Amino acid sequence: MSMLAVLLLLAAVLHFTRSRASAAEVAFAAGAARTDVTPDPAMVNWVDGRPYDGVLDPLTVRGLVLSDGATEFGLICWDLIDATEECVIDVRRSVSGATGIPEAHILVAASHTHSSPRSPFARSTFTGRKSERLRAILDDPVFEAWSRRLPGQCAEVLKRARSRLQPVTLNIGRANVSEWLFNRRPLDPKGNVVTMFRPGDPHTLPDGLRFGLLDPTLTVLTLQDPDNVNVATVYSLPCHPVSIYPFHRGVSADWPGPANERISEVLGGETFFLQGCSGDIVPAARGQEARTKMARFFAERAIAAAGNSHRLPSSPLRISTGIVGLPLVSEARKKAGADIRPVEIQVIVCGPFGLAVLPGEPLNGLAREIQARSPLPHTLVIGYSNGRGVSYVGLPGEKAKGGYEAGAGQGTEEAGDFMIQTAIRLLAVS
Repeated sequence: MSMLAVLLLLAAVLHFTRSRASAAEVAFAAGAARTDVTPDPAMVNWVDGRPYDGVLDPLTVRGLVLSDGATEFGLICWDLIDATEECVIDVRRSVSGATGIPEAHILVAASHTHSSPRSPFARSTFTGRKSERLRAILDDPVFEAWSRRLPGQCAEVLKRARSRLQPVTLNIGRANVSEWLFNRRPLDPKGNVVTMFRPGDPHTLPDGLRFGLLDPTLTVLTLQDPDNVNVATVYSLPCHPVSIYPFHRGVSADWPGPANERISEVLGGETFFLQGCSGDIVPAARGQEARTKMARFFAERAIAAAGNSHRLPSSPLRISTGIVGLPLVSEARKKAGADIRPVEIQVIVCGPFGLAVLPGEPLNGLAREIQARSPLPHTLVIGYSNGRGVSYVGLPGEKAKGGYEAGAGQGTEEAGDFMIQTAIRLLAVS
């Protein structure tokens, strides 16, 4: 059997962890909590290997438990740049032990703020030109102590959230937030990518360049008690949290931090941000003033969408996971000593709503393709969750166009398609 056939087989044969209640109307309950996980700024900064310049704003772990009476789902959202596979394993084990929620029913999502620490990782995880700096992080006693505490803090916050379960209804709304989004992969007249990390003017392009595509949607889910009081708000959009980075060297949750606080201030309850497929999507402007403006803008659009939301039917929860082997590029194969890397795709379905969870840094095209092919009318796709995967990954053909992400991604052109196929199969399982 050829290697391609093996990879296709791995992509087709999924390991399912499935949970379903009856098809009848169910009674939902939800509970939410949070805790502060801001590190001592003496911690080594992963960017330059020096301590942080203080704390601009705190970092949090937020926990949400959702139950249909038969199935429980646990969500961990943290203000960190990533969620490494080894850390996710530790967090799930700790949370499950404290709450009884099955490990496969736990989602660990990072906001991807660049002004925060990496989640705990193994010494063997990263190799290559950054290895010396990463070794310095692992040797840092401040990072080590912070890392040891994190899984237990996640378990405690989910335990508190579970103790606060109360009846809720689920509602969905949407808003357009294109004003603050920019695809940093515009195309030249020959179809090649010209990477623009910080556009001079995000609304016009020079030299005959064409704008890269993006989904301008902010999706908001509100969970309300019988008196229509908000228990929790979950919102998602695709945009790198780099409005502060690298203009301020302090610890920061970047724009999602103040956006979360504003939403909670107006709507009540806890607020959770799920980062979309933003591997190629950056803020239209950067700096402290830009952060303030965009945080307020995203918050106000989320609040408006919540006020114009649509109630979802109280359908049973269905949680599935698929493990797919992604083919690696030559350099990544040499470092890994393997041809493929197994990654997890997780899907949470509730009636007409589906959440597809991707690891690593998916480009926005993956979300658009999954949504276009999903059998569900309300499909949300997020990245930066449950593992680093193969880092940047896009649709077939994206690597050939060049640009920063083409060299940074560890998967081949087929990797993105395998992730899409796996997500669609999971979404379609009845």
